[in-house]
Amino acid sequence: MNIRSLRHLTAVGALALATTAAAAACTAAATPVEALPETAGTASPSAAGPTPAGSLPTTPKPVSAASPPAGAGSTNAPPTGRACLGAVVHRIDASGSGPPWKRLCMTVGGVLRVTNLGPEGFSVNSDKVECTYEAGVRDCRLLHAGAVKFTITNAHQTRTLNLMIAKGPSSPGNSAACLAPRATFTIDAADGGPPGRPVCMKASGVVRVVNLGPEGFSVSPSGAVTCSYEAAVRECRFTRPQTVKFTTTHGDSPSRTRTVVAIR
Repeated sequence: MNIRSLRHLTAVGALALATTAAAAACTAAATPVEALPETAGTASPSAAGPTPAGSLPTTPKPVSAASPPAGAGSTNAPPTGRACLGAVVHRIDASGSGPPWKRLCMTVGGVLRVTNLGPEGFSVNSDKVECTYEAGVRDCRLLHAGAVKFTITNAHQTRTLNLMIAKGPSSPGNSAACLAPRATFTIDAADGGPPGRPVCMKASGVVRVVNLGPEGFSVSPSGAVTCSYEAAVRECRFTRPQTVKFTTTHGDSPSRTRTVVAIR
């Protein structure tokens, strides 16, 4: 083979290699590139493809603000009594140990009875209740709506009870801690000794004050009852459901006060 033929073969081979490379480049350009997965909710509706027939288009849902926890922003208005115990007697045993008692709600007129606790180790932070003590038992009559905290200390620990006193319901409810409807409760002004225990009764009842002349009688709040008087006897009827204090002074004896809670 002469030099001229060798040069011709070399040129033909170079041309073939260039043609092959160009064909490969064209093939690579025609191959589709795999798209990256989309992040949910980031694609705009205009970029989405046609919706298949019979299916609903997918619209990214707007992100809403987190809902506030239940009760957030609500007022601390006194409850109406619908979600509370009625005017009942609720007992707690003060001799045990454990965590604070669960929060409790009762209506005006009820009694919280604390048992198995001596004369010491008991306190309450409000005058919305009136408590009496006898033989290891305290009866605390609920007089007014509002929050009350009881603190009880026994031989083991100190525990607390948070009580919400609610106004009575708009219709008659459970009132086992009160006298029967239309009952008559008698206060004897001639009795000596300490004031009697607070009483709960229906506003339809009557308070009768005996053995007391035309003087030495008062009631608070004024206008809470209307009374008639005859022969050292008063009969008083409530003008509305409320807590009333009757004060009597008999002769030279000290004045005595009796609390009566009148409920619907």
